[in-house]
Amino acid sequence: RKTHFVLTVVSWKITILGTEKEVTTVIKSLMFRCATVCKFASSSLLSFALDYCLFLLFSAVTGNWTWGLLLSNIAARLVSACFNYSLNKYLVFHGGGQVSQDLPQYVLLAAGILTANSVLLHGLTALGLAAPAAKLITEMTLFIVSFSVQTLVIFRKKKPKKEERTIHVHA
Repeated sequence: RKTHFVLTVVSWKITILGTEKEVTTVIKSLMFRCATVCKFASSSLLSFALDYCLFLLFSAVTGNWTWGLLLSNIAARLVSACFNYSLNKYLVFHGGGQVSQDLPQYVLLAAGILTANSVLLHGLTALGLAAPAAKLITEMTLFIVSFSVQTLVIFRKKKPKKEERTIHVHA
């Protein structure tokens, strides 16, 4: 028997039509998705904090050396990217595929996000948007892109292959 269930989250009102079991399944799925997004956001914030602290540390060590700032930024970004990859793979998405497959995909995504970040930020400021607002829009947009790519491509749950049946014919 189908019943209307009303779920109110903050100020959103969601009506779900279905059996109690179907509605329970939908609610559990929504809660799981929300938890995943929160864990992803937390790993991103932790990685940012690590990146920033390492940048400050490396900058202090390199001092006024000509290439010090650039190398400090790159070194901090590499370490924080490895940290972020590990958090996302094992704590946010719980495994996914093999490192040999998903690490190159993650590196490609990180390079794409860095490039898109620069292009989008430049484009928005060229259109007259103030840099702080452009940065927020850029980061929110790329957060969604990064989460989507990591969820749907890089760390997606692989379905186990069905065993192929082999028929042996002896003559």
